[in-house]
Order: sequence, then structure tokens, then C-alpha cells
Amino acid sequence: MLKIIFLVLGLLLMSFSGEFIFYIFYLIFLSFLWLMMYSSNIVSASFLGLDVLSWFLILLTFWIIMLMLLSSHSYKITNFFYQKFCFVLMLMLFLLFLTFSVQDLLSFYIFFEGSLIPIYLLIVGWGYQPERLQAGIYLLLYTIFASLPLLISIFFTGKLMGSYNFCSLNFSHSVPFWVSFWFLFSIFAFLVKLPAFYVHLWLPKAHVEAPVSGSMMLAGVLLKLGCYGMMRFMGFFDGKVALMSSFLVSLGLLGGLAVSFICLRQVDLKSLIAYSSVSHMGLALGGLGSWGLWGYSGCLYTCVAHGLCSSGLFFLSGVVYERSGSRSMMINKGLLEMMPSMSFWWFMYCIGNMAAPVVLNLVGELGLLGSILSYSFFSVILLMMFSFMGACYSLYLFSSTQHGISYNGIRSLSDGYVREYLVLFLHFFPLFFLILEVDFMTF
Repeated sequence: MLKIIFLVLGLLLMSFSGEFIFYIFYLIFLSFLWLMMYSSNIVSASFLGLDVLSWFLILLTFWIIMLMLLSSHSYKITNFFYQKFCFVLMLMLFLLFLTFSVQDLLSFYIFFEGSLIPIYLLIVGWGYQPERLQAGIYLLLYTIFASLPLLISIFFTGKLMGSYNFCSLNFSHSVPFWVSFWFLFSIFAFLVKLPAFYVHLWLPKAHVEAPVSGSMMLAGVLLKLGCYGMMRFMGFFDGKVALMSSFLVSLGLLGGLAVSFICLRQVDLKSLIAYSSVSHMGLALGGLGSWGLWGYSGCLYTCVAHGLCSSGLFFLSGVVYERSGSRSMMINKGLLEMMPSMSFWWFMYCIGNMAAPVVLNLVGELGLLGSILSYSFFSVILLMMFSFMGACYSLYLFSSTQHGISYNGIRSLSDGYVREYLVLFLHFFPLFFLILEVDFMTF
């Protein structure tokens, strides 16, 4: 663990003098080194620790940041503050690595909140429109407001337990029945980060105003911080989570279903993909709230699959925006005849977004569906509507952009470049092959 820390820190320190290709090779090296470190047992030190949950999300972080660098090569070509951009990415990598691997509750809170700084800098510094300032303020206000209850809860936990270490925290026998309200108080910050319905309004705004790399990071890793925090805290509170299960499952399913209907009236590519992320995370919240092994492991698989699939969709929307100068679905129509090779990738990522077979999304969502059904069979109607609406907005996204009569102003669009196909392939490769390594009894 310490070797990896020093490698990541070295990458951060060299970010002002490194070359583009150096970062790519370095991050690929880190990813494969991390793959070799995999162990089904918990590896713990005094400050840093590692289990399957941390390992998966840290690997996802390495991979997504490497793809962010590849997708932002135009910043180097145009010399658009490229070195500062690389420094922000490496700072984000360092903070997220510590967030996922730290074993101390107070340190986890510090790094959890610290990861806001790089994404805020990305949105404000490299965003597209003047509204990016408003989107950055939305992001900060929502997250800081929600994190205050978590901070109070952490201080209360330290006073009650006499320790902030993850290994010594277990509230299953030491606290009375009102622990369920304390649990809700603690996870409010994670519900905002997830984001759950009612506290999701910062996300579409941030996605629309962020650059392509910022959207990839938001969808790929930062939304997973909410799932990670909830999964950690659920382990501390143990069976007491069952007291809040009905609330969490209802919020996840009804909220995700409502957002699915909102998806069908979007005309902005990024906005539609952002709302579909909220819908998928609603299902993950419902699976976690049902408090079963299937829900827990299915949530992790959904996090990894959604991180790769949604990041690929945002990159595709960025490719279209670079060509046409617009994200409107009214203008970007008939792309099948102008960018036929890119249409193949649109199709693959759209079927991944609806959790069709052959991609990891299917396994994650099946686990979540099984867990929710085992909690309450009456939720089968909601789950059927959920799956149907997921197919609806994914097909709406594909058919609206690829079919129809193309706008005369964009008839001269070029097809994809090799770099773009490489980024799309590297998104889809783990999404396709990880399904062979699925095991719900890992946890």
C-alpha cells in the first residue's frame, strides 16, 4: 500500500513537468500493479487498509483518470493550461485513492470533502459556458450543507466509541433503538453525493457545464463515493439498517422511476445521460437499503459498470459536441449516415445503459433486483416499470441522435479519430470482460 502511495504522490509532484504520454503509461502501470495486488482478504495497516470494495473502486479511479487524460488531448494541442489540468487530475487521483483506502473515520471525512476541490476547479476552469460558475456553487452548497450532519455524527461516534478506526466501530449492540435516525443523519451526505432523488439537482447542472473530462470523473468515480460511504456505514450499523430499509428502498425506487420519466423530456445530450445516472443510482440505493448480500455485491458491480458505461456515454456526447458545437438532440440527428463507425459505439453503450446482456450492468442490476424482491415481492411492479423505462430512455437517446433527418449545418462532420476509438474501446473492454469474473459470494 505504501509503495502505491509513493507512486501516486510522485505522479502528483511531477505533474508540472511530465509529458502526455508519460501520464498514460504511468497510470496504466499503476492499474496493472493494482490488479496484481488483489486479495480477497482485508489488508490493513495503522492508517491505510484494503478490502474488495476499496480495491475495485481504486482500480476504477486509476482507469477513469487515465481515460480522462486521453480524452483531453486537445488541451495539450491548443496549450489550454494543460499542465494545470494535469495537476488537478493528479490531485484528484491522490485524494480519491486516500478516500477509498483510509481506515480512519475523521480522515475519511477530510479526503471525502477534499475531492470536491479538483472537480470544482475542473468545472470552473475548463467548463464551456458562463453558467459554470453557478454550477460550481450548486455543487459546493449542496455538498457542504449535507456534510455538516456527517461531521457531527463522526464526532459523536468518536466520543461514544472512543475511536475513529473502522475496525473498532460496530453499533449493533451498543446503542438504543433511535440509532436508525442517527444512521439517516450520518448518510445524508452520501445520499447527496449518490445522488438520491430530491437532492439530485446539483448533478445535471454540474454535468452540463463541466468539460468532457469533468463529466467522466463525476459519473465514473465521484458518484461512487456516495455508494462507498453508505456501504461502509451500513457495515458499522449492522442490522439496525433494517429499521430504515423501507425508507431507503422507497426513496430509491420511486425517485429513480420519477427521474426516468424526466429523462424522456430532455433535449440536451449531457442532461439526459446525467438524469439516467440518477435513475441507476436510485436502483443501487434501493438494493443497498434492502440489506442483503445480493444487494451489497450487486451495488458494487453496478458502481463499476455504471462508472465505465456512463463515462463512455459522456465521452461520446463530447465527441458530438466537438464536431457540431451543440449538445442539442434537435440539431444532432441522423449521425448514422455521417459517423457510421461512431454509431456502433453509441449502440453498444446505449444497450449497456439499459443493462442488456453481455455487459457488467446486467449482472449488477440482476443482483439489485433479486435483493429488492427478497425484501418485498410487492415491489415487482415498480421494478418492471424501472426496467422498462431504462430501455425507453436508452433507446430514445440512440434513436434521436442516430436516426432522423440530419441538420444541414452539420453535414460535413468527420467520423471518429483513432484516439477516440481507443478511449471507447478502453471503456468497453473491462465492461465486457469483467462479467466473466463475477461472484456474488465474494463478500
